[in-house]
Amino acid sequence: MSALDTSDQRTQRNRNVERSGFSNQISRPWTLQRAQIWSVVALCVVAFVWAIGRVGLSIGGIAEIIEGWPATWRLLGRMVPPFIPSEDWDVVTSAAFDTFFMAFAGTALGLVLGIPLGLLSARNVMPWAPVRGLAKLAIVFSRAIPALVFAIFFVRIYGIGVLPGVIAIGIHSIGMIGKLIADAAEDIDPGPREGVASTGAGPMQDLSTGVWSQMVPTAITISLYRLELDFRSAPILGWVGAGGIGVLLRTYQGSLRYQEMLGVTLLIVVLVIVLEALSALTRHALLGTTERLSGKTKEAKPKRLGSGLPSPGTKIADWIIDRSRKRAALRNQFSSRRLTPPWTTERVRVNAVSLIFSLLLVLSVIIPDIGAKEVITDSGNIPEMLRRLTPNDWSWFTDRIVSDLIDTLGIGIAATGLALLFAIPFSFLAASNTAPGRFVYFFSRSFMLLVRCAPELVVAVIFVAAIGPGPRAGSLALAIALFGFITKLFADAIEEARQGIRDGVTSTGSSRLQESTTAVLPQVITSKISNSMYLLDVSVRNSAVVGIVGGGGIGFLMINASRQLEWETLGGIIFCIFIVVYAIELLATWVRRKVT
Repeated sequence: MSALDTSDQRTQRNRNVERSGFSNQISRPWTLQRAQIWSVVALCVVAFVWAIGRVGLSIGGIAEIIEGWPATWRLLGRMVPPFIPSEDWDVVTSAAFDTFFMAFAGTALGLVLGIPLGLLSARNVMPWAPVRGLAKLAIVFSRAIPALVFAIFFVRIYGIGVLPGVIAIGIHSIGMIGKLIADAAEDIDPGPREGVASTGAGPMQDLSTGVWSQMVPTAITISLYRLELDFRSAPILGWVGAGGIGVLLRTYQGSLRYQEMLGVTLLIVVLVIVLEALSALTRHALLGTTERLSGKTKEAKPKRLGSGLPSPGTKIADWIIDRSRKRAALRNQFSSRRLTPPWTTERVRVNAVSLIFSLLLVLSVIIPDIGAKEVITDSGNIPEMLRRLTPNDWSWFTDRIVSDLIDTLGIGIAATGLALLFAIPFSFLAASNTAPGRFVYFFSRSFMLLVRCAPELVVAVIFVAAIGPGPRAGSLALAIALFGFITKLFADAIEEARQGIRDGVTSTGSSRLQESTTAVLPQVITSKISNSMYLLDVSVRNSAVVGIVGGGGIGFLMINASRQLEWETLGGIIFCIFIVVYAIELLATWVRRKVT
């Protein structure tokens, strides 16, 4: 009877609450972490509004762009039809090969230097904190300084040619490769290492068998993805004399030969698409990855790394671990007999791809005429050049540098915000499990690929010629380039959303829009925030680059100081860029730690 009374009392109490207009909804408590996250969101919104006004993209600025549309249309008319003169084909072909092999050799150099630094900065690999700190410092420095800045430095050391581009790409690649390798090393399964240690293995055996064997798939993915990025950025280095097809682009742009410039740009786009296709085929041959279409999964989609890179399957890692185990067992069982593993299809694929990439590495040293002699003879000038770049006082720190540095920050924030405004909804159309149809999916992916392949410096040249020099042109050009980059990361993250949650929401009769906002978006919101902060990091670095062609920011002063041999001013500008980018990276790291 008492239980009945209690139930009746509870029912009456609920009715009284309903009559009084209150509901029984429960909201999440406002913890310190939640307050910090929302404070950062509010700060980002305020920063975006400020940046839009700073770069001239407010309502009045957009109205001026619309009013100047006839002039923009006339410029586009001068670029059509794109073509490459027949007398320039030999030069363009040679420059295209130089660009590819420059990117390939630079990526190889980045891997040779970045992988050891990444392993040395991993907590579970290197127990000595000072060594980890030095390795992380080198990784952060190489990632914070744009490749174009490294190219300016090495052009002054080794002269105009491919060699400065190779070294610049290699040193800048250390940042991304080292960071991802360190993250992958810290995420490995400790079980195999314990098994290797139990056999009495030494440190190097533990590293090669217990650690590296688990990281091979991730290292392959990082290498291929880095090669794609380096090939897209290699033409930009030609603007400062680092060789490749960028030298032709700068020549055509300087002589106002826009049809030829667009023709070479389209050639670069085609080559990037071909390279991405070959990279995907290589990744599929080695790692056995699969794609999902129309929301149906053919194979389980792999997990992702923190930077937005897809982490591949474990086919090669399992093969290496199994091979090591079989070899150990065979050595114990047949000590006097030498046996080798059979030539399976898997082993043939791995060795064939290894042979091809080894040949490409040899060709990348021979064909572009890198000049190993200059590396030996001219490297002695590096200490003297570093001394010149070190300011003796603060006379270089002028009001113009402060103003342009603020413009650079505004360009980066504005471009990031504009790219995110369009990338977030578009990424749902470019994801196979949320696209409304197969045609929309393939069209979105194709459009995203074309946008991502266009060099941002070329797009900046077009905007500068159309609407005039300044931060406004640089912001629009950079936003377009970032849109293709971040949309791919967002779409890949959406494709990894768990199907069970979506089925539960769909069973309630929800629409596709409701399903995307309530079942998919909450699953990928953490990844989107992390990738957005990484995008801001990339944007601020690249905003210093678009200024070279008149896109506003510190880039113009940087290239001008290099041309006029004002080394202390150039060194001070590089130092300012490093401080700004490093501060943003610290903020991004703090935000990622709070939301994950």
